Order: sequence, then structure tokens, then C-alpha cells
Amino acid sequence: MITLTLQLPEPVAAEFYAAADELNRRFPAASPKIEAKSLMAFALARHECADICAQFDLALRLVQGRDEPPFNPVLNQEYGRTDRPVPTPPAQNQEAA
Repeated sequence: MITLTLQLPEPVAAEFYAAADELNRRFPAASPKIEAKSLMAFALARHECADICAQFDLALRLVQGRDEPPFNPVLNQEYGRTDRPVPTPPAQNQEAA
């Protein structure tokens, strides 16, 4: 096991604390009580190399544009997981016509 100390922006941490509070309200018999740091560890633990690279590849491409080479040439490599393509950017919120 690896222990990490991360500094999260307050709004991000607040979401995890709110989620822990909500889960403790939904499941009052949970013992021990659900903590925000447990939710953070659970969220981080579910990712695999290909998923992490895909998310950062998407984020970097959104910042620099598709026609530019990636910041990190490693992100051009295939990771042996062709069944999971790079996620598409989120759709813009548009009201229904």
C-alpha cells in the first residue's frame, strides 16, 4: 500500500465531505462512519493506467487543441486497452429547442 498526502482545492474536498455526510444520513447504521478521506481513496483506487492516461490526454488536448502534438509523447502510445476509447469532451449545456 502507498500512502499519499494530497492537497485538494477546498471546493473539491467539500464535495467529498458532503458526500460522506449524505451517505451517513442514508446509512445511519454504518460502522465505522463513512469518512471523506475513505471516499477519496475509493475514487482513486478504481482507476487503471489506461483510464488515467485517457483522462489526462483528454484534458491536455482540450487545453492545447487537437492538432498540436501532446505535451507528453507517452500519451500517443496505445496502452493495450482498445475496448476503452478516450472519453469525448462533455457536451455544452444547451436548453432544448
